[in-house]
Amino acid sequence: MTPLLAYLAKVIICSGILYAYYHLALRNNRFHQWNRFYLLLCTILSLIVPLLRIPISFTPEGTDTIFVYTSQVVTLREQVFTPAKALPVFHFNWAALLYVIVIVTLVGRLLFGYGKIFLLIHKSHVEFVKPYWFVLSEHITSPFSFFRYIFWNNRVNADTSEGRQMLRHEMVHMQEKHSTDKLFMEIITAVCWINPFFHLIKRELSLIHEFIADKKAVVNGDVADYAQTILQMALQTNRTFSMTNNFSHQPIKRRILMLTQSRKLRFSYLRRLMILPIAIMIFSSLAFVITEENFIAAPLDIQQKKDSTVKPPPAPPKQKIQFKPAQKNGKEVFTFVEQPPSFPGGDQGLNKYLAHTIRYPHMAVERNVGGTVFVSFVVTKEGEVTDVTTVGNPKGHGLEEEAIRVVEKMPNWTPGKQNGQLVNVQFNLPIRFTMQGGEPVKKISNDGAYLMVEEMPTYPGGEVAMMNYLSQHVKYPKEAVAKKLEGTVYVSFDINPDGSVSNAKSVHKPKDGGLEDEAIRVVNGMPKWNPGKEKGEPVRVKFVLPISFKLGQ
Repeated sequence: MTPLLAYLAKVIICSGILYAYYHLALRNNRFHQWNRFYLLLCTILSLIVPLLRIPISFTPEGTDTIFVYTSQVVTLREQVFTPAKALPVFHFNWAALLYVIVIVTLVGRLLFGYGKIFLLIHKSHVEFVKPYWFVLSEHITSPFSFFRYIFWNNRVNADTSEGRQMLRHEMVHMQEKHSTDKLFMEIITAVCWINPFFHLIKRELSLIHEFIADKKAVVNGDVADYAQTILQMALQTNRTFSMTNNFSHQPIKRRILMLTQSRKLRFSYLRRLMILPIAIMIFSSLAFVITEENFIAAPLDIQQKKDSTVKPPPAPPKQKIQFKPAQKNGKEVFTFVEQPPSFPGGDQGLNKYLAHTIRYPHMAVERNVGGTVFVSFVVTKEGEVTDVTTVGNPKGHGLEEEAIRVVEKMPNWTPGKQNGQLVNVQFNLPIRFTMQGGEPVKKISNDGAYLMVEEMPTYPGGEVAMMNYLSQHVKYPKEAVAKKLEGTVYVSFDINPDGSVSNAKSVHKPKDGGLEDEAIRVVNGMPKWNPGKEKGEPVRVKFVLPISFKLGQ
């Protein structure tokens, strides 16, 4: 979804909720001024609230910044790009062009209507009767007002009882500045023509203007005579201008009912105060955004080493972590393989390709938006890149679209192998978009563990040995099997200076079904790692290991 469509969708949702509250609790009640300002305010809020982005930081308990262990699910190093290295890409958007054409058409119609009003003023006899201008013409069938102009038919005597009622009615429109409200709503409905609730609000606001003017125009409680005058003028005239305040404004029935309504509404103040929790709900839902920049892929240099001390464990159980190929779009796709695919030229070639191809989105530069975009794709047995998509919380402002565009244009890779055969392999590539001048990443967490060291810890025997350990030790929880629960559990743990594992716990959203408990149990049972080193000295390093649970077919 493009940013424009996302914004319009939020505006429609916000205005729809606010109008629904008006329709159910406030409509056809006699607090007209309250209703008038409520409709104007809900229009403004519907336009502004979706633009607000108030960040709420979310950090998993006990961690600051967590470096994710890059098993083959996330094999590639994080690529960081700043807008200084690239120019924005402009894509022609037909939907946006169509939207603008409709706006221009509606604005043109609005200007044409105002032009007709000023032409009528120019052709009519105009008298200044302080504090307004009196426009007299035989072409005016029903009195109406427009800002400080009152339009009047020559044949209607303003000194009669009916004439004085109509004149008081139009003077109320001028004193209350109802023409300003109408101009505002005409512009809003022209620009946001796709929102049906703004059109409903414009119609209701025009009617509320008439309620206010009718109420103040009645003198000495002579409602019957005033209602008769409204009916007579409604039968004699046709409405000409939608942006003016016409005395014969339809629907006449609601205007007369509002004049004759004498009942006192129960819970009047409660109805008006009910908007507060609704407004808070809308503001919290649309304005606050959760920023989650906790998981950063650590560039690890994992070397496979032979270790004769590692003994093979017992035979694996029937239910276990599946390292067999999964079915995706009718083809077998591996997540783990003996020989992973490689980009032409290796990591250095990949870095060079991304540096020359990625262009920081223009909208993201303007809004100062950055973040890590995780792109998932499949490297086929022919080396082609397919099934490109993004995973995780969207950053918006074109970051996902640009990351997908670059990955889709990649040249063919050297395909991966399993048991000596070329196979399809799934990869996740983290690409971090960073504005220049950003804060440096923290190196030590609050509990004293290192988040990044010069020499990262490694599992004894390398990555393949760790995969074998997981496949033979993880037991799929019975409860998760019964509930058919799947997913990836992220286990945070510390690798101490002596290589032992401690402080294992799950982070991110819980999966339930015993998946977190099983993942923690397996991590706690790991043999000692080769410890990480900082300035040549072993130190405690914090890691996060993704363990994927997937039921067999």
